[in-house]
Amino acid sequence: MAAASDQQVQQFVDQRLRPRSEAARALLLSIEDDIAAIDDVYAALTAPAPTWSDDRTDGPPHLLTASDVLAINTFINDVRTAIRNNAQLPIVLKACVRAVL
Repeated sequence: MAAASDQQVQQFVDQRLRPRSEAARALLLSIEDDIAAIDDVYAALTAPAPTWSDDRTDGPPHLLTASDVLAINTFINDVRTAIRNNAQLPIVLKACVRAVL
């Protein structure tokens, strides 16, 4: 296989790597915002007898339970930790066109 031309490399960077870097940055920021906002929700769902139930009526394939919400909270905390602790994060952030964290 022949090596890519400089133009092909530039196209790959512009069309794939920079957008993926922006998406990773946006994901991290949105997850951090979710984590910052979950305190009261977490308290309600970890109470001895949580009363919340998912009341969506538009037909999602699965209505969430309190334990689902807590599991997703754990997941987003794990994702944040994985992104923040990745040694390549500074490079990903440098690839962003928008202002970095």
